[in-house]
Amino acid sequence: MEYIGLDIGGTNIRVGKINQKEELIFEHLEKTLENVTTADDLYNKIKSLIKLVPNYKECRAIVIGAPGSINKKTGNIETSQNISLLNNYPFIEKLTKEFDKPIILENDARVAAFAEAISGDRKEKDIVCYITISTGLGGGVIIDKKIYHGSNNLGAYFSRMILDGKNTAHQLISGTALTKKAQNKIDKNIKNTSELFELEKNNHSVAEEIIKEFKQNLTTLLLNISSTINPDIIILGGGVMKSKDRFLSEVIDNFKKEAHPLAKNTIIETANLQQPGIIGAALLAKSIIEK
Repeated sequence: MEYIGLDIGGTNIRVGKINQKEELIFEHLEKTLENVTTADDLYNKIKSLIKLVPNYKECRAIVIGAPGSINKKTGNIETSQNISLLNNYPFIEKLTKEFDKPIILENDARVAAFAEAISGDRKEKDIVCYITISTGLGGGVIIDKKIYHGSNNLGAYFSRMILDGKNTAHQLISGTALTKKAQNKIDKNIKNTSELFELEKNNHSVAEEIIKEFKQNLTTLLLNISSTINPDIIILGGGVMKSKDRFLSEVIDNFKKEAHPLAKNTIIETANLQQPGIIGAALLAKSIIEK
């Protein structure tokens, strides 16, 4: 009664296994595109990672979380900016034949949302919204412990939400967007958002301006979500949240000032779990099989 979860990110692939008690009893990480140039290469890496899981043959099901939009009819990734090699590639069909067990593909942010929504005190919340701000920007909404998909599987596709009249949340808030802005405006050698926030902490004027815009755009995103979904809680995760001390309290204060009176008390918290992607994928596999 064990289940495998696999989380394909733009930077890393993580695989893990939970037992019947929903404890994570195995996990492993590799770089997504290391020694990978073709879709077949990436498929073979995914296949080999599953085979690294102890007693993988006895596991009842596998859920794979991947960034991008998923075609409900074909079961393939329709479009993904971070792992475009797998766009319209039938890797789920191939994996199902290889392992002869249920293998389900789901958006990576949604499986992370699922993990956060059914853990700890979040179990008591009816509508949970999750946003991950990392290489890209993703999200998911869990209503009554079920993932909300929308009519064309685009439900809670927050990365496409327009925030300033022309640019999407991905273009304005993601770690990739912030790093590129810092490279263009400050130093082409800046590698990540942590370096940008460190410059802002040391009163670098351009870094301060970039972070000011980031805080405004994140506040706008939260206000839009509050007005359209009206969740009990909004959970923020992803690599950019490692620098939360530089922006989150101000964003929450501004949200409370501008939100609808009935939404001012919406809970805004950071993610609880260290590996919500693999845990959520494995938990979803368990939920699907045992429902």
